[in-house]
Parts: sequence; structure tokens; C-alpha cells
Amino acid sequence: MDFADLVLPAAALGALAAGAYLSWQVYRRYYRAVPPNRALVVYGASRPSSAASGDRQIDVRTPRIIVGGGVFLPPWRHGADSLSLAPIDVEARVSISSNPTDPADVPWEARFAVQVKIPTEPRMLQAAAESLLGRSDPELRALVIRVVEAVAPAVVLRELAADPKTPWDRLAAEVQAAVAPELVALGLEVRTLSVVQLRRASVPERPDLGMTGPAPLSRDLLWASGDLGVRLRSAELRLDRTERSLGLLGAEVMRLGRDSSQFPVLPTLQPYDSTGDEPPARPSLGGSSRAEGRGPNGATRPLLDTEG
Repeated sequence: MDFADLVLPAAALGALAAGAYLSWQVYRRYYRAVPPNRALVVYGASRPSSAASGDRQIDVRTPRIIVGGGVFLPPWRHGADSLSLAPIDVEARVSISSNPTDPADVPWEARFAVQVKIPTEPRMLQAAAESLLGRSDPELRALVIRVVEAVAPAVVLRELAADPKTPWDRLAAEVQAAVAPELVALGLEVRTLSVVQLRRASVPERPDLGMTGPAPLSRDLLWASGDLGVRLRSAELRLDRTERSLGLLGAEVMRLGRDSSQFPVLPTLQPYDSTGDEPPARPSLGGSSRAEGRGPNGATRPLLDTEG
């Protein structure tokens, strides 16, 4: 047999082997295996649903959800994201007050431990894909906390008004029954909900005395003490300004006393003659009354101008 006759079959077999190997690598590269604790949401290539297929303006395509299997996803046709089916533990703190505007109304503080998860029921998976796809675990916890904070206060107030000694397990069951429909609409199932703590928020614990009690200082007393502090501070400022003004006045008087040139020279006053008909006239400057003294040359000078 001529060797040239074997070249073409060998080349064909080599091409087939190379094609098979490349196909296997491509398939392996884009095959997605889905673990049982995750749900793979595939979108982008499904057909329109029958309800919306008659409307040419709205094209609604339901995603394909896969749990615990595998699928080949070529990137040029499909997009995919996953949802975690593992339970999520959340702790929610709620402040409960029947009348927040009343200072005498002491609010309650409740702490709940909640465990939620996305179930594998088809409708719940569909709701979770629409509401929770792309959210991280902290965002899911924050969402659950907001729902509990919105629903729990009314339930707790209702139960405590009916019976202040309501057992915690009954209270937890009522809160779970109220919270569950809100979370089910988002695709989350409430597995457990329990009351961890329930106490008055403004009654601090005092382990040194083994007792609890409200703060002795009322709001009115705080306001009165604050107003008194403002008044005392204002009085201190006024006294300080008066003291500084008196100091400046005293310094000016001393300066004028040391410098005799600041005072005008007045004629010498004659002594009063009691035998005369009338006393000698006393000169006045501008109608002002002055205390007088004697200057260095025997001239009189006023010591202090008392006008005004």
C-alpha cells in the first residue's frame, strides 16, 4: 500500500480528534453545575410566556431556575446569576411605644432572633428571583430587619395590652404569623422566630443594688437648671463689664491727678466773710460743680469733675 494513500485518512482523523477535544473544552468551560444549596437563575433565551405573547408591546420572559443539576450556558446566548438557599440568621431589635410624644410613656425594647431561607417551591423561587436576585447576605438581613421593625410593634402592643404577662413563645408565634406573609411575598420563608429579650427601654438594670428604677431627674428640673445657668452666666458677664469700667475710670482719675496740666488754672478763692452782707461769688465752669484743691503755684484746681 502506498504511503500517500494514508495521508488523507490520517489528516481527517486528526481533524476529528482536534475538533472533539476543542468541543469538550468549550463544553467544560461553559457547563454550570448547580449545588443543592443554590438556585441558578438563567435568563436571556427563554420564550415569552403565553400570557404576554399576544401583546406586541410587552415581552415578558420568565427565567429558568435550576436547583441541584447542571446546564450548558454559552455566554453569547444566556446570562445567569444565583440565589443562596442556605438559612440566614437575623437579629432584630425593636423599640415599641404606644405614644412616643408622651414623656411618661416608657417604651418597650424587644429583641427577636429570626431564621429565614428561600425554599425550593417554584412560586417562591420565582418571587425570590424577582425580588432578591443580586442582593448580598447583609442586604438580605437588612431587608428582614426592616420588615420585622414594621410589623412587630403593633403585634407586641396588642398582646401586652391584653395580657402584660403574655408568654414569650406565644408572643413569638403571633409576631411570626404577622411577619411571614410580608416575607413570603419577597420569596423568603420564616423557619423560626423567637423572642430573646423583652424589657422596658428606659429602666436601666442596677446589679449593685439588685433593683431597677427610673432616673430621679425629671425633664422640668433639667429645663429649670439650664435656665438658671444661663441667668447666672449673664449676671457674671455684666459684673465683669462693670468692674472693667470702674478700673478704667480709676486709672483715668489717677492719670489726671499726676498731670496738673490737664486741669485749668482758676483764680484764688477768697475766704467766706460771715460779717458781710453776702458771701463772695464762687466761679463756676460750664455750670458744673467741682471739688477744688491747690496747685503747685498756689492756684486752685478742681480735683474731680462731678458733672454728669
